[in-house]
This record gives sequence, C-alpha cells and structure tokens, in this order.
Amino acid sequence: MIDRIKKCAVVFALLGLSACGFGSPDSSAIEPDPSPEEAMYTPSSDGFHFLAIGDWGTGTETQYTLANRMCELRKDVSFDLVITAGDNVYDTGSRGDFRAKFYDPFDCLLRKQVQFRSTLGNHDVITNNGRPELNEPRFGMNGRNYVIQEGGVRFVMVDSNRIRKRWLRRALRPEEGDRWTIVVFHHPVYSSSSVHGSTDGFRFFMPPMFEKQGVDLVITAHTHVYAVTKPLHKIRYVTTGGGSGPLYDCTPHWYTERCIEKNHFLSIVAGADQISVAAIDPAGAAIDRFSTPGRD
Repeated sequence: MIDRIKKCAVVFALLGLSACGFGSPDSSAIEPDPSPEEAMYTPSSDGFHFLAIGDWGTGTETQYTLANRMCELRKDVSFDLVITAGDNVYDTGSRGDFRAKFYDPFDCLLRKQVQFRSTLGNHDVITNNGRPELNEPRFGMNGRNYVIQEGGVRFVMVDSNRIRKRWLRRALRPEEGDRWTIVVFHHPVYSSSSVHGSTDGFRFFMPPMFEKQGVDLVITAHTHVYAVTKPLHKIRYVTTGGGSGPLYDCTPHWYTERCIEKNHFLSIVAGADQISVAAIDPAGAAIDRFSTPGRD
C-alpha cells in the first residue's frame, strides 16, 4: 500500500493529476510549492545572466530578504544588470523614499556597481510624473522610453503609463548584434489575477506588433503574482509582480501556463539557443522555470 501511495504521488507531481483514486482532477494553472529537489537552482553559466523584478520598492522585510537573495546569487554566478518592471518606489515615487526603499535594501548590489535599468509603474508617476526617478542615475532610465543592448539582448524599456506606439514600433526593430528582443513594461498584456486584470487595449495591438518584430520575451508586473503564459505565437509573457508588495490571487485564464502567489524575482540567462527563466522566492528556491527558444 505504501509503495502504491508513493507511485501515485509521483504521478500527481509529474502530471498535475489526481491519480489512483485520490481526490479529483485539478485543471487549474495554480501551482503548489515544488519539492526540495525541484527547487534547487543553479543558473547556467553559458549565456548573459541578469535579474528582473517588479512591484518591489516597499521597504519591507520581504524586499530586504529578496535583495539579500540576489546578493547571495551573485556570489555563485556573475551578473551586473537588474531590470525592473515598475513600481520601484511605493507609494508615490517620492525622492524621500529612495533611501529606505532602494538604496538601503540593494546596497550590496549598488556597492558592486550592479546596474539597475528601470521602467515606470503607476505608483512611480504619482510624484511629478516620475521625474524624481527619471533624474536619479541609479535607476538607469535614459528617458521614459529607451533601448539598451547588452549580451546580445535588445531590451526595449517602455513607459506603459502612456504608450507611444510609433516609438515602440521603431524601437522593436533589431539591429546588428541583437540575438534576442525582450520588452519590459509595467502593465500586463495578459493578467492571471482578478486584481489588475489584462490592460485595456493592449491585447489588440501589442501581440501582433511583437510577433511581427520577432520579440522573444515580454516582462511585465502590476499584478502581484508570478505568472507566465503559454507560448503565444512563440512569445512568452511573464508577470513578475511579486517583488515585495502584498500578494494577489491567481485567476488562471486560457492563456495561463502557470500562476504562483509568492514574492519573487526572476533570474534570466540569454544563451545561444534559448532564454532560460527561473522565479526565485525569498527562501532562494526556484518556484518555477521555463525556457523560450529562438525564433529562427
């Protein structure tokens, strides 16, 4: 009987099904915590490694814990870039909150000259339309909308509080040396929570534009969960809204591959043949992983 239970547990874990008569099938995309073996995270050293985080500037213990995890990770694998998907400084993007909600939590990274490249969230623009953050070099914003090219990746950094479609269309065009195109902004195209649903209007023009221009990965936030879509015309849309704010519920939709209600950041490696993404929780566990192959 014990062997039978163990076998059933393995089937349940691998297939996401109730097996051998225990319970009823669960077809939701809400995932349980991984086992300790599944959670072990060792990033690949073969590629360009960077981190991403959204909805993070709270000054809470959770933010400090995640920041420490990022610093610990850097001892094992080199990275010098952190991409942010907005809501960098709660509640209003005020300069008076920079110390407690940015400089102090991430001191161990800033002292090592790790570069932050940020986008503006809805909370960031409450104070003077985001100018305090725009004017602070450590947030790394070359304007409200800008492009950076590092490690074969073309990062298109977008202010989704006010989309400039013509600029975005031009910015997506790859140039020499761009192996991958990753788009980063705050408001989700595809939300997997009942709190802050999919952003009105975005789904009508963004996916066709991204598909046409060969985008590989879209990173958003705003919804305080970790979620990733199924490949939609070969593009993954990942929500990294669990940077330290209060968590929301997971409400999977037809496009949802996985949704997890947990604080986290993303560890991403852009290699020669694929982009590998892992979501890392405050305990340092990889709560989810996925990869997206090249579009060649």
